[in-house]
Amino acid sequence: MKQHQLITKTRPTEYNRLLQILQRPGPAGVLLLGEQGVGKTSLVEAVLASSGAGEPVMTLYGTPSLSTVAHGALSPYLGALESIDEPVSVLRELNRSLLSSRGQLEPHIVVVEDAQFLDPQSCFILSLLVENAEVKVLALGSGSLEADSPLGALAELGSFTTMALQRLDRKGVRAVAEGVIGRKLAEGTVSLIDVVTGGNPSFVEAYAASCLEQGTLFHDDRLLQSHGLHEPVWIVARALPEIDTPMLTLGREITRTLSVQEQQSLLLLALAGPQPPEVLEQCGLPYQRLLKIGELMQQGPAMVLKSKLMQRIVRALATEHDIAQLHDLWVTAAVSLGKEPNAREVLWSLETGKQVPMKLVLDLAEQAARELNFGLALRLCVLGKLARHHGQGALLEARMLLSMGRHHAARALLLRLIDQLTDLALLGQAYAYLLEVTTNIGTDGVELGRILDDWKHRALGHADAEEVASFLALHSAGARVLDFWLRVNTARGPLPSVSELQEFLEDRLLPAQVRFIGMMVLSDLHTSAGRCQQALDLMEPALQDLKEYPAPQSMYEVRVFFRIGWNLLFLGQYERAAAFIDSYRHARLRSIQYYQGAISLLDGVSHLLQGRVQLAMAKMAEAVTELQIADTTQLLALASNLYRLLLARLGFPVPEALVTGPESFSSSGTISLNGQLGEESSKQRIFARAFAAGLGHPYPGESLECFPLVEREFLFSMTRQLGDQELAESQMGERLRALAAGQQGSRAAFLARLMDLRGSELGEPLEQLAQDALAKKEYLVVIEAWARAAERYAQSGDQRRCGALLRRAAQLIDQQGMDPGKYIARVLALTELTAREAEIVGLARQGLNNAQIARTLTVSQRTVEGHLYRVFSKLGITERAELDHAGLEAGTTGR
Repeated sequence: MKQHQLITKTRPTEYNRLLQILQRPGPAGVLLLGEQGVGKTSLVEAVLASSGAGEPVMTLYGTPSLSTVAHGALSPYLGALESIDEPVSVLRELNRSLLSSRGQLEPHIVVVEDAQFLDPQSCFILSLLVENAEVKVLALGSGSLEADSPLGALAELGSFTTMALQRLDRKGVRAVAEGVIGRKLAEGTVSLIDVVTGGNPSFVEAYAASCLEQGTLFHDDRLLQSHGLHEPVWIVARALPEIDTPMLTLGREITRTLSVQEQQSLLLLALAGPQPPEVLEQCGLPYQRLLKIGELMQQGPAMVLKSKLMQRIVRALATEHDIAQLHDLWVTAAVSLGKEPNAREVLWSLETGKQVPMKLVLDLAEQAARELNFGLALRLCVLGKLARHHGQGALLEARMLLSMGRHHAARALLLRLIDQLTDLALLGQAYAYLLEVTTNIGTDGVELGRILDDWKHRALGHADAEEVASFLALHSAGARVLDFWLRVNTARGPLPSVSELQEFLEDRLLPAQVRFIGMMVLSDLHTSAGRCQQALDLMEPALQDLKEYPAPQSMYEVRVFFRIGWNLLFLGQYERAAAFIDSYRHARLRSIQYYQGAISLLDGVSHLLQGRVQLAMAKMAEAVTELQIADTTQLLALASNLYRLLLARLGFPVPEALVTGPESFSSSGTISLNGQLGEESSKQRIFARAFAAGLGHPYPGESLECFPLVEREFLFSMTRQLGDQELAESQMGERLRALAAGQQGSRAAFLARLMDLRGSELGEPLEQLAQDALAKKEYLVVIEAWARAAERYAQSGDQRRCGALLRRAAQLIDQQGMDPGKYIARVLALTELTAREAEIVGLARQGLNNAQIARTLTVSQRTVEGHLYRVFSKLGITERAELDHAGLEAGTTGR
């Protein structure tokens, strides 16, 4: 995307305002303020190019050293003067330069870069030029205006306008990044770029260019993109690219006007993380000006750099010697202030080779894990060498690998650890994690049996009866919950009963990890049967309970989040679902990649349930792509099956590479870029199997009827394509009514009512159903009810009532971007205007009466009246004025 187009897209208000000032006759000045890299120069260049002003006649540069020299910023244009102390001589020389540089009729543009360093005398001369010489001054500066500063004095002049450039919003981040990359980016990737760069456009450009250069962009070429169903969607496979030469150049440009001490302040915050002001003061490092010019921000009581990328760039610019010296300075200040070290600070100490007590490293790694900062916790474990010397530390490292979806690495570590551990409490936890890993990698019954046998036998020879009892109790609970899990999440069956699971969960002595797994298994049973409210009643308290258990929280929070969102949607609670999902959207960097695939999948399901098939297709393509990079929730196969379902809905063939089902299952997993599992490991999860059955690929011994919730949705889709007589002759309507009547939520209730009313000849109850469904945003039910009611009115001869309902249905379809389905599309054709009818409507809308229309078309007035009568009936209107909102073309309904 060209720079000019990019500026007008991301800065439309500032661009138009600056353009108006430049095009306005007479002198004017603009103070354009914003932090380094925010795009001030790019904005000015775009406006100058667009306004026809061309290159500025003067470009001045402020610097810290020139800020103390009278007329220092102007000195490059004062070479002919022996002395630059006298304002009159300076002004005369500048006027001479201006007149010799450009014709008098042309605008004189003076641009000042780094205007925050202007000396008072230069500011005074610039104000005179603006007032007396028809000059337009564009002063670009960082920081805020202060009344007693030179820039503050300029701002008080009536001829000067002050504008402030803020960081980009998410829409602007997308525009800049996609402009550099030239590809459509997934929402999660845009969120990630926004968080990493802080919305600074220079950082966004550098980040995007580095991703392109380093090959960290990824898309799934199996997805059907050649038919224009959706754009190919790309994601960033690694959150933070390597710091390359262009990034280092950008870092040097941004920090070039900073003092050595200010650069050290940035480096300290990059290495140690957020710091209270007193630590910086104790180190003798300044921060106040950095706050004013936007390089720092205050986060609670601490100073912090504005972007993760700036942290990495600043660190990369420093030498190891600088880092070691600064660490010594920081340690002295922290000790002097009695400050307890945090996780980032201890990591810095470990990186510099300092000795840190192992217990402190372990405690802080646990704290980072509780905050879901898995990367930091893992780094502390690795650099602190916890796995070598501390069993609890090794377990923590395994848990972090598991939480990050790095199942193979976690398995290798756990197998080594089990051979080494003798403490039964730690050993039992290691076996529990190993079972968790194995079920994610693949449910090999032989291996799972071996693990359980080994686990039980390791208790032999231990003298402490209490420890042995506790160890065997964990083994028993783990074996039991594993059995439940396998019966639900593989096709081996049979499904456990609800009473079995409820009885199991009543045991108050169950370990937290076992309890949460059991609750999720029971939730899935409820959901599959259509008891979504009971599933929700399990998962919402579980989400709160997880906050009290750091270990399960790190592994299960995303899974519980997904189940809550899924059940809210299938209950028909769309507004509540949207609010809940949005509360996790655009999260912190540490969790974006773990949540985004689940969020995109839920977004796609929401669109699908509300009939927005094209939007659902695009979102599901994002979900499939994102989940191939990070699928800690084992949702990839479900997302892929939903994508296949959407292809089928739109009548497109499923590419061979996307065919799924038991016949396509292989023993090998597809390993994605960071060592996580591909689709193979998630194909047998209960919801993935349900949609596979609906697509005609059931697992042995299963059918769509085994999954009542998903069967309900497939039946609803099929019954929508049938006329009422066809429905009466089939068993689908009765089956759907029976299913929906026994399930929970407003969506199920509306579907049951719809099936009941489709057997009736009355239109009014269907209209009432549509109104009730509209209040709940159940849009597919709404258009179904309106269309079926319209058919009944048409059959009774009430064409205008029929037309009114179909027009409302058509408007809702347009407003929501819905796919009406083939049958509803045929019904809507009842309201389509012929070419002659559309022509008459167009003339009537211009104000012509019937006689005038007849003369224009050289037909009789009676013919015009007949056409308008049919138009009024088709569109369900009674007044000529209502034609303003009716169809304007042949073959349309006003959509």
